[in-house]
Amino acid sequence: MTEYPAGSVEPYERGMEAKRGGNVAEAEQLLRRAFESGHPGGAHELGFIAAERGDDREAMAWWRRAAEAGLPESAFEVGYGAERGGDLEAAERWYRRAAEGGFGGGALNLGILLEDRGDVDEAMGFFRQAWELGSDKAAFNLGRLYDDGGKGDLEAAETWYARAAERGNGGAAFNLGFVRQDKGDPVGQIRSWRQAADLGHPKAAYCLGAHFEKAGDEDAAIGWFRRSVQEAGVEQAARKLGDLYRRRGDERGARFWSEFLGGLSVYSPEFEAFASAGSAAAIQRQDVLNAAVGDGDIAFDVDERTLTAGGRTFHGMTFLGSFSHLSDTWLWAWANPHYGDDVPAVVPLAAVREHGERHAVPELAAGRLDLSGFPDPHQAATTMAIAAAALLGGNGVQSCRVNDGKGSFYFHVDDPALPEAEFDPLSATRLMTTAAEIFPTEQRRVVRGFLAHHGCRIRENEEVIDGVAPQGGQVTVAFTPDGLIKATTAGRASH
Repeated sequence: MTEYPAGSVEPYERGMEAKRGGNVAEAEQLLRRAFESGHPGGAHELGFIAAERGDDREAMAWWRRAAEAGLPESAFEVGYGAERGGDLEAAERWYRRAAEGGFGGGALNLGILLEDRGDVDEAMGFFRQAWELGSDKAAFNLGRLYDDGGKGDLEAAETWYARAAERGNGGAAFNLGFVRQDKGDPVGQIRSWRQAADLGHPKAAYCLGAHFEKAGDEDAAIGWFRRSVQEAGVEQAARKLGDLYRRRGDERGARFWSEFLGGLSVYSPEFEAFASAGSAAAIQRQDVLNAAVGDGDIAFDVDERTLTAGGRTFHGMTFLGSFSHLSDTWLWAWANPHYGDDVPAVVPLAAVREHGERHAVPELAAGRLDLSGFPDPHQAATTMAIAAAALLGGNGVQSCRVNDGKGSFYFHVDDPALPEAEFDPLSATRLMTTAAEIFPTEQRRVVRGFLAHHGCRIRENEEVIDGVAPQGGQVTVAFTPDGLIKATTAGRASH
């Protein structure tokens, strides 16, 4: 570890603390004092402060001072600035200083410069140095050079791609699949592509889908094509799914996946099956919550997990997500970069995402959804939020307009102080018929799910579903041959 003059360390540490706290003026003053007292890191950080306010000239001046004082990270920044400006000779000179000082980024970028001008052997030497200093990209580049489009040293290519993949390089894992294919190792090929897909490579899931489709395993192909669409937005995968579902006679599934990237007008069959079962109970909980909340402005605290509405504060709040009224898109809170999945009010949402992944419900697993094809995209988002929130139990969902009405935030409340929704035969018929209008193709599931939610004893045949609640109330629902609700009766159980 480099030791700096004692008088420079204290202002440097205080300057960094001020910078992290957003006090830029104080940070600049302290970091300048640190540099003047012999700490080159002060100049290095002053360079970043200048760059953040758009003053590239001042940033380069500070980085040059720090580099001349022996800081390899700053030599890299000067080299990178020279490269962006087209001065490759200066870039090479500064990258060499950074590499000689033990900074992996300098060795990596120097290797790329050398390769671009044809000095491949020297480039590989610097890629090896960068690898030893922790760069997975350097190992990828070594694998690529050895691979030479499948015509080179495949053993060495496999070694370096594997090393890069072990450090999380998705491109290396993807290319490793092709190397293993060229070596006659289909098992290794698929294993590598699976790794690449898990590392987020945009083409890996599609290649796996195409592989399994060719092999005749349609179920596996569909699974990988779905991941390709959801995670990488690959249009060709969406078209493949449309074809595969039509081949199976599933027009609803074909329509959903054909629309997924361009704007949904329907929910997926998996979501309708999931949501319909809990829909009537969700509407009932929502009625109880709406009565308790009343009118008024909404305020929320994502750290304390509280929601204040109508002058009353509710606890156990989960931030579900947001809807953009400009683009008609839904964004789950766990996919929102302004919050992240470690925020206290977002943490419980993991249960929704995990359910979506485990049961292949794309609306619950995809971070962002384009709902622009629905007749009322805002209502489609609301329905989706209420249905998903049922997985969290609790009381229901509240929403509020944000950003001058350009968006809406959705919150789930699970406050034990709120009353529970109780079974009432008369209101049950209204709740079930309302839910059945939302999910017209799943009306039997709507009725069955509501009665099961309240612990009813259920008897069912093709024409009727009958439920008797533990408290004695009874509901009977008659259906048409097409599975649509024909009539409902409610009252006290006769036996």
